[in-house]
Amino acid sequence: MVKLKYLLRYFTLKYPYKSELSKARLTKMVYLADWFSAKRDGKQITKIDWYFDHYGPFVTDVYEEAKKDKKLEIKHEWTAFGTPKETIYLKNDDDDDIVYKITRQEQRILDQVINETKFLNWSEFIDYVYNTYPIRTQDRYNFLNLIQLAKNDEE
Repeated sequence: MVKLKYLLRYFTLKYPYKSELSKARLTKMVYLADWFSAKRDGKQITKIDWYFDHYGPFVTDVYEEAKKDKKLEIKHEWTAFGTPKETIYLKNDDDDDIVYKITRQEQRILDQVINETKFLNWSEFIDYVYNTYPIRTQDRYNFLNLIQLAKNDEE
């Protein structure tokens, strides 16, 4: 398992549209990485216990890790609709030593998340996340056992 901070740094380094990496989007991208990994490898990339709350898969772990990491910064910005958002950036975009902290297999999964979501606007992105098997099939306000759900999705 990779440390969450390296995963966040990787996404903030490699994601082509940096201003879209809001707290909510980045959290859901980490969820997708764990889901893709559970499906492909039978294990999550992170140690996060995912919770399906009112707004989909959510935990505070991602934001808390971003706040602690001195290589990341959180900027208070505005959405296109005029509502506030917190966007997470890598302070130094040439900090590519991150890739050495993540296995090639993990990088492939993270790149898959980026490639499958980078052209989705917010609404499309949320639809994509909500269409994943765990969110489609489970009840809100419960923890998601992604490994077991990945097994169920294969049946």
